[in-house]
Amino acid sequence: MDITRRTRSLSHEKTDATKHSILNAALTLFLNNGFSKTTIRDISHSSNLSVGTIYRYFSKKEDIFEEIARMMVNERHMVFQAGILANDQKVYEFLLNHFDKVIDSFSSSGREGVAQLILKESQHNPELRKIYFNVMFSPYLIELEKLVSIASERKEIILRCTAFEFSLLILSPIWMAMIYNSSLSEGTIVSIKNLFNSNLYALFNAKD
Repeated sequence: MDITRRTRSLSHEKTDATKHSILNAALTLFLNNGFSKTTIRDISHSSNLSVGTIYRYFSKKEDIFEEIARMMVNERHMVFQAGILANDQKVYEFLLNHFDKVIDSFSSSGREGVAQLILKESQHNPELRKIYFNVMFSPYLIELEKLVSIASERKEIILRCTAFEFSLLILSPIWMAMIYNSSLSEGTIVSIKNLFNSNLYALFNAKD
């Protein structure tokens, strides 16, 4: 047995385990207490790790949030590239199938909570907003714009605005449902999936 290789393997496993402990503890605290009210010491206490250990992995809590965002966007069902659209597949069907999986895991994965966190705190924390936009929102929107352009070229949709604006229309029910459910509702909760599917159908079936 190669003792050196085995030792390195164990070291990597320990490093990954420690890092995941930090990220999981931080995510729970961010969602429950808010980003601005969570401190590195809180994360240290929740993860049962020393403050020094936290700082060996991350220089500040914004770096922790960025790593959480990257972890979420790299989840298998979140991978989203226009290039994997088959030639014989409708863009509408592609989007319906993709978002069906995404929305199903929206709450359990913590992405809904992170999005709500951005709605509440990004105005007072430009760095938080920048991280979310650059890591989670912008790359997703770019691929969505590509699909919208493909759908327009194939005559699947009639564009009365830019591909960028149409992409925002596709995503808008998700954000509207979150705002309504968390801030406006007096007890009645709307289904994000139902709202998204209805809107997507309307956008792809609009007539002249």
